[in-house]
Amino acid sequence: MNNYPLISLIIPCYNSKHTLEKCLDSVIRQSYNNLEIIIIDDGSTDGTSKICEDFQRNDERIKVFKQENSGVSKARNKGVELATGEYICFVDSDDWVETNYCSELYNLLVNENVDIAIIEAIYEDENGKVVFNKPISSEKVFEGKRALALLLEDRIIQSHPWGKLYKTFFLKNVYFPENLKCFEDYSTLFKIFDKAEKVAKSNDKLYHYIQHDDSLSHNLSPETAYYFYLAIMEVFKFWESTTQVKNQRRITKSVIRKLLMVLKRILRNTTKEEMYAEKEKIRQSFKLFLRYPATDIGLEYYFYLRMYYYYPNLYTKLILNNDF
Repeated sequence: MNNYPLISLIIPCYNSKHTLEKCLDSVIRQSYNNLEIIIIDDGSTDGTSKICEDFQRNDERIKVFKQENSGVSKARNKGVELATGEYICFVDSDDWVETNYCSELYNLLVNENVDIAIIEAIYEDENGKVVFNKPISSEKVFEGKRALALLLEDRIIQSHPWGKLYKTFFLKNVYFPENLKCFEDYSTLFKIFDKAEKVAKSNDKLYHYIQHDDSLSHNLSPETAYYFYLAIMEVFKFWESTTQVKNQRRITKSVIRKLLMVLKRILRNTTKEEMYAEKEKIRQSFKLFLRYPATDIGLEYYFYLRMYYYYPNLYTKLILNNDF
Protein backbone atom coordinates (compact mmCIF):
# COMPACT_ATOMS: atom_id res chain seq x y z
CA MET A 1 0.00 0.00 0.00
CA ASN A 2 2.97 2.36 -0.33
CA ASN A 3 1.37 3.83 -3.45
CA TYR A 4 -1.66 4.85 -1.42
CA PRO A 5 -1.94 8.36 0.08
CA LEU A 6 -0.23 9.04 3.39
CA ILE A 7 -2.45 8.91 6.45
CA SER A 8 -1.30 10.82 9.53
CA LEU A 9 -2.40 8.80 12.56
CA ILE A 10 -2.26 10.96 15.69
CA ILE A 11 -1.94 9.48 19.19
CA PRO A 12 -1.94 11.88 22.17
CA CYS A 13 -0.72 10.21 25.35
CA TYR A 14 -0.14 11.04 28.99
CA ASN A 15 1.02 8.52 31.59
CA SER A 16 -0.23 5.63 29.48
CA LYS A 17 2.40 3.00 30.21
CA HIS A 18 -0.20 0.34 31.05
CA THR A 19 -2.12 0.70 27.76
CA LEU A 20 0.20 2.30 25.22
CA GLU A 21 2.04 -0.85 24.15
CA LYS A 22 -1.19 -2.59 23.13
CA CYS A 23 -2.33 0.56 21.36
CA LEU A 24 0.90 0.92 19.38
CA ASP A 25 1.04 -2.79 18.57
CA SER A 26 -2.38 -2.49 16.96
CA VAL A 27 -1.36 0.62 15.04
CA ILE A 28 1.89 -0.65 13.55
CA ARG A 29 0.14 -3.83 12.39
CA GLN A 30 -2.32 -1.95 10.20
CA SER A 31 -2.92 -3.50 6.78
CA TYR A 32 -2.82 0.06 5.43
CA ASN A 33 0.88 0.66 6.01
CA ASN A 34 1.49 4.05 4.40
CA LEU A 35 1.17 5.73 7.76
CA GLU A 36 2.78 8.62 9.54
CA ILE A 37 2.31 7.73 13.20
CA ILE A 38 2.53 10.91 15.27
CA ILE A 39 2.74 10.40 19.04
CA ILE A 40 2.40 13.51 21.20
CA ASP A 41 3.77 12.78 24.67
CA ASP A 42 2.02 15.28 26.92
CA GLY A 43 4.63 15.46 29.67
CA SER A 44 4.38 11.84 30.84
CA THR A 45 6.24 10.86 34.01
CA ASP A 46 5.46 7.15 34.31
CA GLY A 47 7.56 5.42 31.68
CA THR A 48 5.34 6.24 28.72
CA SER A 49 8.22 8.09 27.04
CA LYS A 50 10.43 4.97 27.04
CA ILE A 51 7.69 2.92 25.37
CA CYS A 52 7.39 5.61 22.69
CA GLU A 53 11.14 5.62 22.12
CA ASP A 54 11.35 1.83 21.94
CA PHE A 55 8.64 1.68 19.26
CA GLN A 56 10.20 4.58 17.38
CA ARG A 57 13.54 2.76 17.14
CA ASN A 58 11.82 -0.20 15.48
CA ASP A 59 9.46 1.60 13.12
CA GLU A 60 10.56 4.52 10.99
CA ARG A 61 6.95 5.62 10.49
CA ILE A 62 6.72 6.67 14.14
CA LYS A 63 7.46 10.26 15.10
CA VAL A 64 7.49 11.19 18.78
CA PHE A 65 7.08 14.76 20.00
CA LYS A 66 7.19 15.81 23.63
CA GLN A 67 5.54 18.78 25.28
CA GLU A 68 5.01 19.99 28.81
CA ASN A 69 1.81 18.62 30.31
CA SER A 70 -0.83 20.85 28.73
CA GLY A 71 -3.80 18.59 28.10
CA VAL A 72 -5.16 16.45 25.30
CA SER A 73 -6.44 19.41 23.28
CA LYS A 74 -2.99 20.92 22.90
CA ALA A 75 -1.59 17.48 22.10
CA ARG A 76 -4.16 16.93 19.35
CA ASN A 77 -3.63 20.43 17.99
CA LYS A 78 0.12 19.80 17.87
CA GLY A 79 -0.44 16.52 16.08
CA VAL A 80 -2.60 18.19 13.43
CA GLU A 81 -0.02 20.95 13.02
CA LEU A 82 2.74 18.38 12.42
CA ALA A 83 0.69 16.13 10.13
CA THR A 84 1.91 15.90 6.53
CA GLY A 85 -0.51 13.23 5.30
CA GLU A 86 -3.41 13.76 2.92
CA TYR A 87 -5.71 12.31 5.58
CA ILE A 88 -5.82 12.36 9.38
CA CYS A 89 -7.22 9.91 11.91
CA PHE A 90 -6.91 9.59 15.67
CA VAL A 91 -6.40 6.79 18.16
CA ASP A 92 -6.38 7.38 21.92
CA SER A 93 -3.50 5.83 23.84
CA ASP A 94 -5.69 3.70 26.12
CA ASP A 95 -7.64 2.22 23.19
CA TRP A 96 -6.68 -0.13 20.34
CA VAL A 97 -7.81 -0.87 16.81
CA GLU A 98 -8.35 -3.82 14.49
CA THR A 99 -5.79 -4.35 11.72
CA ASN A 100 -8.16 -3.05 9.04
CA TYR A 101 -9.06 0.15 10.91
CA CYS A 102 -7.25 2.50 8.53
CA SER A 103 -7.90 0.51 5.36
CA GLU A 104 -11.65 0.34 5.99
CA LEU A 105 -11.80 4.06 6.70
CA TYR A 106 -9.80 4.87 3.58
CA ASN A 107 -11.78 2.55 1.29
CA LEU A 108 -15.04 3.92 2.63
CA LEU A 109 -13.97 7.51 2.07
CA VAL A 110 -12.67 6.90 -1.46
CA ASN A 111 -15.33 4.48 -2.69
CA GLU A 112 -18.17 6.71 -1.54
CA ASN A 113 -16.36 9.91 -2.54
CA VAL A 114 -16.94 11.60 0.82
CA ASP A 115 -15.10 14.06 3.05
CA ILE A 116 -15.30 12.12 6.32
CA ALA A 117 -15.48 8.35 6.86
CA ILE A 118 -16.70 6.79 10.11
CA ILE A 119 -16.49 3.29 11.56
CA GLU A 120 -18.12 1.94 14.72
CA ALA A 121 -16.54 1.04 18.05
CA ILE A 122 -16.82 -1.67 20.64
CA TYR A 123 -17.32 -0.02 24.03
CA GLU A 124 -15.72 -2.25 26.62
CA ASP A 125 -14.20 -2.22 30.08
CA GLU A 126 -10.59 -2.98 30.93
CA ASN A 127 -11.38 -6.71 30.94
CA GLY A 128 -12.87 -6.68 27.45
CA LYS A 129 -16.50 -6.89 28.60
CA VAL A 130 -18.92 -4.91 26.44
CA VAL A 131 -20.46 -2.14 28.55
CA PHE A 132 -22.51 -0.23 25.99
CA ASN A 133 -24.19 -0.79 22.64
CA LYS A 134 -24.96 2.41 20.79
CA PRO A 135 -27.74 2.70 18.23
CA ILE A 136 -26.71 2.14 14.62
CA SER A 137 -28.21 3.19 11.33
CA SER A 138 -28.76 1.28 8.11
CA GLU A 139 -27.85 4.44 6.20
CA LYS A 140 -24.35 4.48 4.76
CA VAL A 141 -23.95 7.84 3.05
CA PHE A 142 -25.21 11.12 4.47
CA GLU A 143 -25.51 14.55 2.93
CA GLY A 144 -23.29 16.88 4.94
CA LYS A 145 -25.98 18.80 6.81
CA ARG A 146 -27.81 15.62 7.71
CA ALA A 147 -24.57 14.18 9.11
CA LEU A 148 -24.10 17.38 11.09
CA ALA A 149 -27.64 17.14 12.46
CA LEU A 150 -27.01 13.54 13.55
CA LEU A 151 -23.76 14.64 15.20
CA LEU A 152 -25.60 17.37 17.12
CA GLU A 153 -28.27 14.86 18.10
CA ASP A 154 -25.36 12.71 19.42
CA ARG A 155 -26.78 9.25 18.87
CA ILE A 156 -26.02 7.71 15.47
CA ILE A 157 -22.92 9.89 14.98
CA GLN A 158 -21.02 10.94 18.08
CA SER A 159 -18.56 13.70 18.85
CA HIS A 160 -15.35 11.79 19.44
CA PRO A 161 -12.41 12.37 17.06
CA TRP A 162 -11.35 8.71 16.84
CA GLY A 163 -13.09 6.21 14.58
CA LYS A 164 -13.08 8.72 11.74
CA LEU A 165 -10.89 9.62 8.75
CA TYR A 166 -10.75 13.25 7.67
CA LYS A 167 -9.31 15.11 4.75
CA THR A 168 -6.43 16.95 6.39
CA PHE A 169 -7.40 20.44 5.27
CA PHE A 170 -10.67 20.08 7.21
CA LEU A 171 -8.70 20.19 10.47
CA LYS A 172 -6.00 22.71 9.66
CA ASN A 173 -8.03 25.75 10.78
CA VAL A 174 -10.04 24.03 13.50
CA TYR A 175 -8.60 23.80 17.00
CA PHE A 176 -9.53 21.69 20.00
CA PRO A 177 -10.15 24.19 22.85
CA GLU A 178 -7.15 24.21 25.15
CA ASN A 179 -9.07 25.90 27.97
CA LEU A 180 -11.27 22.81 28.51
CA LYS A 181 -9.85 19.93 30.52
CA CYS A 182 -12.38 17.49 29.08
CA PHE A 183 -15.20 17.27 26.53
CA GLU A 184 -13.01 19.25 24.17
CA ASP A 185 -14.03 16.93 21.34
CA TYR A 186 -17.73 17.63 21.93
CA SER A 187 -17.17 21.33 21.24
CA THR A 188 -14.93 20.73 18.21
CA LEU A 189 -16.31 18.00 15.95
CA PHE A 190 -19.31 20.03 14.79
CA LYS A 191 -16.93 22.64 13.36
CA ILE A 192 -15.29 19.94 11.25
CA PHE A 193 -18.56 18.33 10.16
CA ASP A 194 -19.92 21.73 9.18
CA LYS A 195 -17.39 21.74 6.32
CA ALA A 196 -18.34 18.35 4.91
CA GLU A 197 -20.49 17.90 1.83
CA LYS A 198 -20.81 14.13 2.25
CA VAL A 199 -20.09 11.68 5.07
CA ALA A 200 -20.06 7.88 4.97
CA LYS A 201 -20.41 5.46 7.86
CA SER A 202 -19.73 1.75 8.26
CA ASN A 203 -21.26 -0.33 11.07
CA ASP A 204 -18.10 -2.46 11.26
CA LYS A 205 -16.77 -2.31 14.82
CA LEU A 206 -13.04 -1.80 14.34
CA TYR A 207 -12.17 0.54 17.21
CA HIS A 208 -11.94 -0.71 20.80
CA TYR A 209 -12.91 2.08 23.17
CA ILE A 210 -11.84 1.18 26.70
CA GLN A 211 -13.97 2.72 29.42
CA HIS A 212 -11.96 3.18 32.60
CA ASP A 213 -13.67 3.50 35.97
CA ASP A 214 -11.59 6.56 36.83
CA SER A 215 -12.00 8.44 33.53
CA LEU A 216 -13.11 12.06 33.71
CA SER A 217 -16.08 11.56 31.41
CA HIS A 218 -17.24 8.44 33.26
CA ASN A 219 -17.05 10.00 36.73
CA LEU A 220 -18.15 13.60 36.45
CA SER A 221 -16.98 15.77 39.31
CA PRO A 222 -18.91 19.04 39.67
CA GLU A 223 -16.02 20.88 38.03
CA THR A 224 -15.85 18.39 35.17
CA ALA A 225 -19.62 18.59 34.72
CA TYR A 226 -19.31 22.36 34.37
CA TYR A 227 -16.78 21.93 31.57
CA PHE A 228 -19.37 19.74 29.86
CA TYR A 229 -21.92 22.52 30.33
CA LEU A 230 -19.63 24.98 28.55
CA ALA A 231 -19.17 22.55 25.65
CA ILE A 232 -22.93 21.89 25.43
CA MET A 233 -23.69 25.59 25.23
CA GLU A 234 -21.11 26.12 22.52
CA VAL A 235 -22.77 23.41 20.45
CA PHE A 236 -26.22 24.91 21.10
CA LYS A 237 -25.15 28.41 20.10
CA PHE A 238 -23.66 27.04 16.90
CA TRP A 239 -26.89 25.23 16.07
CA GLU A 240 -28.89 28.38 16.82
CA SER A 241 -26.72 30.34 14.38
CA THR A 242 -27.20 28.03 11.40
CA THR A 243 -30.29 27.92 9.23
CA GLN A 244 -29.22 24.76 7.42
CA VAL A 245 -29.43 22.20 10.23
CA LYS A 246 -33.04 21.49 11.03
CA ASN A 247 -33.78 18.62 13.36
CA GLN A 248 -35.16 20.83 16.09
CA ARG A 249 -36.97 18.47 18.37
CA ARG A 250 -34.32 15.78 18.65
CA ILE A 251 -31.37 18.16 18.84
CA THR A 252 -33.06 20.45 21.36
CA LYS A 253 -34.14 17.53 23.55
CA SER A 254 -30.59 16.12 23.42
CA VAL A 255 -29.14 19.46 24.53
CA ILE A 256 -31.68 19.90 27.34
CA ARG A 257 -31.20 16.32 28.55
CA LYS A 258 -27.44 16.91 28.84
CA LEU A 259 -27.90 20.26 30.59
CA LEU A 260 -30.21 18.76 33.20
CA MET A 261 -27.80 15.86 33.73
CA VAL A 262 -24.94 18.32 34.29
CA LEU A 263 -27.03 20.42 36.67
CA LYS A 264 -28.08 17.36 38.66
CA ARG A 265 -24.46 16.26 39.04
CA ILE A 266 -23.40 19.69 40.27
CA LEU A 267 -26.31 20.18 42.69
CA ARG A 268 -25.90 16.76 44.27
CA ASN A 269 -22.18 17.16 44.87
CA THR A 270 -21.86 20.73 46.11
CA THR A 271 -23.13 22.81 49.01
CA LYS A 272 -25.38 25.80 48.38
CA GLU A 273 -22.38 28.13 48.48
CA GLU A 274 -20.04 26.05 46.34
CA MET A 275 -19.92 26.88 42.61
CA TYR A 276 -22.61 29.52 43.18
CA ALA A 277 -21.55 31.59 40.15
CA GLU A 278 -21.52 28.51 37.91
CA LYS A 279 -24.99 27.44 39.06
CA GLU A 280 -26.32 30.92 38.41
CA LYS A 281 -24.82 30.94 34.93
CA ILE A 282 -26.53 27.64 34.16
CA ARG A 283 -29.83 28.98 35.53
CA GLN A 284 -29.64 32.10 33.39
CA SER A 285 -28.85 30.04 30.30
CA PHE A 286 -32.09 28.08 30.81
CA LYS A 287 -33.94 31.23 29.68
CA LEU A 288 -32.87 30.37 26.13
CA PHE A 289 -34.92 27.18 26.28
CA LEU A 290 -38.13 28.55 27.81
CA ARG A 291 -39.50 29.41 24.36
CA TYR A 292 -39.75 25.75 23.37
CA PRO A 293 -43.26 24.31 23.84
CA ALA A 294 -43.90 21.09 25.69
CA THR A 295 -44.92 19.50 22.38
CA ASP A 296 -41.33 19.94 21.15
CA ILE A 297 -39.30 18.99 24.21
CA GLY A 298 -41.71 16.91 26.27
CA LEU A 299 -43.67 17.85 29.37
CA GLU A 300 -40.96 16.63 31.77
CA TYR A 301 -38.19 18.83 30.33
CA TYR A 302 -40.66 21.73 29.96
CA PHE A 303 -41.45 21.48 33.68
CA TYR A 304 -37.86 21.05 34.93
CA LEU A 305 -36.51 24.01 32.94
CA ARG A 306 -39.11 26.34 34.40
CA MET A 307 -38.77 25.05 37.91
CA TYR A 308 -35.02 25.67 38.02
CA TYR A 309 -35.22 29.01 36.25
CA TYR A 310 -37.99 30.43 38.44
CA TYR A 311 -37.61 28.39 41.64
CA PRO A 312 -33.98 27.19 41.87
CA ASN A 313 -34.11 26.49 45.60
CA LEU A 314 -37.21 24.33 45.27
CA TYR A 315 -35.69 22.48 42.32
CA THR A 316 -32.50 21.86 44.31
CA LYS A 317 -34.49 20.38 47.21
CA LEU A 318 -36.29 18.04 44.82
CA ILE A 319 -33.01 16.96 43.24
CA LEU A 320 -31.48 16.22 46.63
CA ASN A 321 -34.48 14.28 47.86
CA ASN A 322 -35.53 12.42 44.73
CA ASP A 323 -33.87 10.27 42.11
CA PHE A 324 -34.93 11.90 38.85
